[in-house]
Amino acid sequence: MPRQERAEQTRQRIVRAAAAEFAEHGYDGTSLHRIVRSAGVTMGALTFHFPSKSALADAVQEAGTTATREVMLIAAPAPGLQGVLDGVLTLADALRTTQSIRAAARLTREGHAADHGWYGSWAPGLREALERAWREEHLDGGLTAPAAASLLSHVLLGVETAATAPDAVRTITGDGPEETLTEALKALGTLLAPNSPH
Repeated sequence: MPRQERAEQTRQRIVRAAAAEFAEHGYDGTSLHRIVRSAGVTMGALTFHFPSKSALADAVQEAGTTATREVMLIAAPAPGLQGVLDGVLTLADALRTTQSIRAAARLTREGHAADHGWYGSWAPGLREALERAWREEHLDGGLTAPAAASLLSHVLLGVETAATAPDAVRTITGDGPEETLTEALKALGTLLAPNSPH
């Protein structure tokens, strides 16, 4: 295997191990020694690719925002409000199952991201999709597209928090986060567009 290819594979292993660490422990609680052990590399290899913990966090943030954009593209939501709600559900699922996305979200929440970080990978698209749905479906149930975008953003931020403590949701609702969120989004669709079939 060529040296450049080996170096790239090592870099990707480090980023994956770091994503798991940042997702679980946050920036301050993440240990470079645990990352090295988990990735199966030396500290020298880590510092060759990432001269600082901050540089490593930036790489994880980039991996997570890229993965988020890919999830949203693959989901290719159907047009209209139901498509937006389906997209939110897809992203919520990815938050629970994809460590790089969860890590990017946590790093952004903790203030270790440039500009809007992870939020910038989905929030503008959510707003645009809702504005389009409002125009196309003539939604006028008293809620505006910006207010709906704010509400769904709160939902996603709650999902991100619950991903680190799923038992908290079960304690409150009696169900796991997946079942609760699906039902909540169905109810939300009815509230947003009471005359549309959901």
